[in-house]
Amino acid sequence: MSYEGWDVREKKSIKRIIDANINRAVEGVRVIEEISRFVLEDKKTTGELKHIRSVLRLLAKELGVLNNRKISTDVGKDSFSKTEARRETLLDIFAANIKRVQEALRVLEEFSKLTAPKAGQTFKKIRFQIYELEKVLFAKLSKRLKLDFNLYLVTDPQFDHIKGAKAAIAGGVKIIQLRDKGGDKKKYLGLAKKMRALTSSAGVTFIVNDYVDIAKEVGADGVHVGQDDLKKTTVAKIRKVLGDDKIIGVTTRDLEQAKKAEKDGADYVSLGPIFKTPSKPGVEPRGVKKLAQVVKALRIPVVAIGGIDQSNVKQVLGTGCSRFAVIRAVLKHKSPASAIKKLQI
Repeated sequence: MSYEGWDVREKKSIKRIIDANINRAVEGVRVIEEISRFVLEDKKTTGELKHIRSVLRLLAKELGVLNNRKISTDVGKDSFSKTEARRETLLDIFAANIKRVQEALRVLEEFSKLTAPKAGQTFKKIRFQIYELEKVLFAKLSKRLKLDFNLYLVTDPQFDHIKGAKAAIAGGVKIIQLRDKGGDKKKYLGLAKKMRALTSSAGVTFIVNDYVDIAKEVGADGVHVGQDDLKKTTVAKIRKVLGDDKIIGVTTRDLEQAKKAEKDGADYVSLGPIFKTPSKPGVEPRGVKKLAQVVKALRIPVVAIGGIDQSNVKQVLGTGCSRFAVIRAVLKHKSPASAIKKLQI
């Protein structure tokens, strides 16, 4: 029997299904929109999500489903699962709501075929928009959370990479870069595999220095490249190899390089050396004034690096730069965990 032949009660049931799922979709989209707007500060995507909400509300009005709502007799209104009671991270909130929207849109697409086939086509179109936005927003949000740190540990061949990393992780470090300039690449690959295993088990972000191919092979969270590396490749090419969900950091020496890196699609830049450091002999320090200029000019995170230790970290933070990288200040200390605690003012 076609929908037209159904009795009034059955037709009202279908409209209640449509009403409930439009509400579910609109509410879920709003949660995602808030993440896009306030966490990611993504104007374009926020606008897309706002438009989707507007279309859904308009469809609800056109379909005339509100009058069929019966909250008091809804057998599902009091159902509650344990997973709904707690969210550990923003990614959990995002994942729960994006799936809620997708499921609701599928229900709307199917049931509106009975009552308003054209609306069903619109619901389908929106569902595929949401699939695409899920991919884009997941990549941006996961990277944003991985870049939520203040102290960035960079390893050095003068010190035992793995031993130093273990000590730093015990001290609460959230991100580690494996750096071994001029070392044997095969040996570096072996170290990278060990470091990936160590950081994965600890929930620590792992960045490979220079080697894009190794970053991909070991499943690192990202790669950090210098200006010399960018003479042979581009941020866009690196992005194509690693994917949108991986972090790309770029070494910069001045405001011009930093602005270019941001424009090219880098997820963060490092600026340095801020102070004199044996890691960069003969290189003039950039100083905190130049650091402040770069921090003010860029929207992406800026990581200060070079000669930073307990004696000057307050100067760095005073520029508005909340992220800084260290090598010797942690790895040379007799107690890396203690050094990390003292640096995290």
